[in-house]
Amino acid sequence: MGKDVSKVTTTFQFCDGGSCKKAKSELAVREARAHLRNNNLWDTTHTIRTRCNGRCEDAPTWIVQPGNYWYKNLTPKKAIEIVKSHTETQEPIEDYLLFKDGDSKLNTENEKILKPTSFKPKNDSEFGEILSARASASDQYIYAIFKKLFSFESGIYVSLNDEYYTISNKHNVNYVDDFDMVISGEEINFQLAIGPITKAMEQEIDTSILNRKVGVSEVIWVTENEKYSGAIRLKNRKGKHLITLYIGKENTDIWNYIIEIYLGMDILNPRILNEA
Repeated sequence: MGKDVSKVTTTFQFCDGGSCKKAKSELAVREARAHLRNNNLWDTTHTIRTRCNGRCEDAPTWIVQPGNYWYKNLTPKKAIEIVKSHTETQEPIEDYLLFKDGDSKLNTENEKILKPTSFKPKNDSEFGEILSARASASDQYIYAIFKKLFSFESGIYVSLNDEYYTISNKHNVNYVDDFDMVISGEEINFQLAIGPITKAMEQEIDTSILNRKVGVSEVIWVTENEKYSGAIRLKNRKGKHLITLYIGKENTDIWNYIIEIYLGMDILNPRILNEA
């Protein structure tokens, strides 16, 4: 029988993503759950392992609701203190907080400053002089952009396995298992592996999946080309070409989407470095 969530007043969300696991997050989780059970709090609280909370630099992290309290650098000792405070007085422990509602900035000493994606000049074997941007190959981005691009009925051209396709109909894009995304329609059918595969997992994954796993995504801006605004070129982790999606000049909405949503740039003022 499932938990009666109508009785739950406090929810603890324990991150157990890769960085948190390395920081021994499970030790804090075990102490917290043992305390809840032994103090007859199991029915009025709920605990969830969340996978990545998105704050790897502050690992291990928790989120406690209600209140949207984010905790950082969890230890077994801190875990018991936090659980007691939220279940006994419904108050956070300020010294351990990363963030709470109302804060204007994060309380962290470990903030990582990521360089924004930028275009750089490059001489390309296919296009000649271009601007190139290394984009994210994460499935969160790749799946979204394929769903978007293949929702258009024009403006997409595809190079796949030495064949060239003009897309003039919408196509279906779906995740079919832990790794593979399938694109299917009247004009083209293919699959790419985009799901996360860690180094530790590679020994257990079929070679065919590894060969079609997207590892590199390059956005190409071809300013002097009469037919294309640009392209997205995908390669596997070994640098083998998987697919190139060409963006036709006839559909500016597609190219604007790539600049603004995929690359996170201002359409009117994209980031361009002067040197390669």
